[in-house]
Amino acid sequence: MRMKRKVQALTAFLLTSAMLLLSITAYAEDIESLESKTSDLQNQLNDINQDLLSISDEIASTETAIQDANNEMFRIQDSLAISRENEMRQYEDMKTRIRYMYENGNDNLLELLFSAENMSDFLSRAEFIQNISSYDREKLENLQSIQKGIEQQEADLTAKQNSLTTLQTQLVSQQEALNQKAAETSTDLAVFNQKLQVLRAEQARIAEEARKAAEAQKAAEAQKAAEAKKAAEAQKPVSTVPSGNGTQTEPAPGTDDSTQEEDIEETPSQETTYIYSDSGGALTPSKGVVYYNGHRETYYSQKVLPGGGLNIPGRHVAADGTIRDADGYICVASSDLPWGTVVETSLGTGKVYDCGCASGTIDIYTDW
Repeated sequence: MRMKRKVQALTAFLLTSAMLLLSITAYAEDIESLESKTSDLQNQLNDINQDLLSISDEIASTETAIQDANNEMFRIQDSLAISRENEMRQYEDMKTRIRYMYENGNDNLLELLFSAENMSDFLSRAEFIQNISSYDREKLENLQSIQKGIEQQEADLTAKQNSLTTLQTQLVSQQEALNQKAAETSTDLAVFNQKLQVLRAEQARIAEEARKAAEAQKAAEAQKAAEAKKAAEAQKPVSTVPSGNGTQTEPAPGTDDSTQEEDIEETPSQETTYIYSDSGGALTPSKGVVYYNGHRETYYSQKVLPGGGLNIPGRHVAADGTIRDADGYICVASSDLPWGTVVETSLGTGKVYDCGCASGTIDIYTDW
């Protein structure tokens, strides 16, 4: 029964350990998968943040360019206003001169020409009159050209402002989209991190349970070993198997046990006469070795080895000379069976109270 309970306990422990191992393995696989997903999300979030930094730099550069364009536009508009003002003043001056010439006629110009003292003076005065008209015309054309150039600069700068404003709008839109994506990725990353923490905590808990179970099993085995050692130390070890005439030795290799048994004459005890079994296969003082129920039987006598350390309740000598306990079980020794194990012998039912014999052998305690 004790052996059966040990086997059951060992089986339960192995099953529990296997289940814990499978659970740990399953959690390890889930953790590995979550760690991979978490790593991917973290990389995505890092890329998004890098893109956000780049777009923020572009937006800042665009805003600076827009500000520079606005300042340039103010300068061009001021230049254009000055140019238009000069054009209007030049135009007014030209109208004044034309009005003067119209109102006073050409007499003054003719008088100016004809009052020349010589031909050279005449040509100089004619050139002067012509230069006045050419100057007005050239000045007006120059002002008009400057005005057209300023207007073209204004148009180009306006187009540049519109382009920069469009670019700024696009960058802000991209920035908002990236911020939204970063928020979603951060949320997913937080969820996976939380799941990962839960799985790691559960894995740690199962591992701790497995460790405690292993320690408990180890402690139980150590306690059993200590108890067995203590019980063995309490017993006097049996190194030989006594017979009725002294020590029963093991049969020599190649020797037929049945032949040896036939050579031994049956001699009853000289001190006490016991009723021996009349079965041909039973152990007797003269038949010191028999094979029964799958084991080899010998006996050891309390007259040679008293066995005072044995804890046998109700110990007494039966009519056949065997030492028995209060329940009538024959006291036997076995190195293969746990103490308290009930076993059938050639002389009846026995119970293990001792050890120290060879493996596969059962020693029967007698008074022979």
